[in-house]
Amino acid sequence: MQIDLVSRAAWGARAPRQRHTVPWSLRTEFFVHHTDGPVDQTMRSIQDFHMDGNGWSDIGYNHLVRDSGTIYEGRGWLVVGAHCPGHNRTGHSVAYIGRDTPTAAALRSMRWLYDEACRRAGRELKMLGHGERFATACPGSRLQAWVDQGMPIDGEAPPAPDPTEVIVKKLPVLRQGDKGWDVKTLHYLLLARDYGGLDGVDDTVFTPAHAEGVRGLQAAAGIEADGIVGPKTWPVLLRLS
Repeated sequence: MQIDLVSRAAWGARAPRQRHTVPWSLRTEFFVHHTDGPVDQTMRSIQDFHMDGNGWSDIGYNHLVRDSGTIYEGRGWLVVGAHCPGHNRTGHSVAYIGRDTPTAAALRSMRWLYDEACRRAGRELKMLGHGERFATACPGSRLQAWVDQGMPIDGEAPPAPDPTEVIVKKLPVLRQGDKGWDVKTLHYLLLARDYGGLDGVDDTVFTPAHAEGVRGLQAAAGIEADGIVGPKTWPVLLRLS
């Protein structure tokens, strides 16, 4: 694959305020982002926003990719980024310049960067979308679906998945006797749905009172009233269906 790689000097990068590097032994992840702006954003406009708007020392990403497939050097290999809190040392980052409509050429270049990062690290890095490690919609549903599929390079990014399915597949199945924060979420969702049988009930344990409330919601929604909170019941609780 022929690579069109534009250096910092070629796109007119400002000098970073500071710069820290890590060895490849610390790199374990590869993050996919999007800039969430127009596809014709200039590199300098992105860098200026990151440095002057966010107060960062430099552009946040290690590399960026345009629809044409052109790759731009951001902070570069092994430089600590500013792309995902808690993962800037362990994760290499690439950002698609745009929102959620990457071309096949852009995907091929992002995949090349992943393969090159793995080659330099001497091992396979974990593929991640930004939103898998930070509360954000980045990199968008199509790019996230592409990452979930292993970043294939044939054709375009897959269609955006159903947002309800994306949310529900991350939620656990809850049954009577379960404990923890997910049960607390269930407790207050039942209260929000005007279920009044929870006065004085422990909000961290799935009690018979919770099961009764769940069965009532299930019956009203026309689904099996088994008192178990699973993929058909979560959308009802979350008002997604």
